[in-house]
Amino acid sequence: TEANTSKRIAHYKFHHIDLNKCRHCKTFDCEEACFYGIYRVINRDLEPQCTVIPEKEDKCIKCHICTSKCKYEAIQID
Repeated sequence: TEANTSKRIAHYKFHHIDLNKCRHCKTFDCEEACFYGIYRVINRDLEPQCTVIPEKEDKCIKCHICTSKCKYEAIQID
C-alpha cells in the first residue's frame, strides 16, 4: 500500500531513522550497540520503531557503531 512505501523518517537533532526499515527488525541491535544508551525500540511486538532518547542524544560521539550494527541501515547520523 502507499502508506507502507512512503518515506517515514524520524528526525532528531542529528540522527535520522527510517521507520519503514525499522519495522522489519527482530534483533534490536541499535539498543545494544550504543555505549550511551541513546536508542530505545518501541512497539517491539507490533511494528518496531527505533527512537532516540532526546536527553541522551548530545552524548553521541558519532562513532557509527549503531549504523553498522543496524542490519537494515535504518540509522543515519549527520
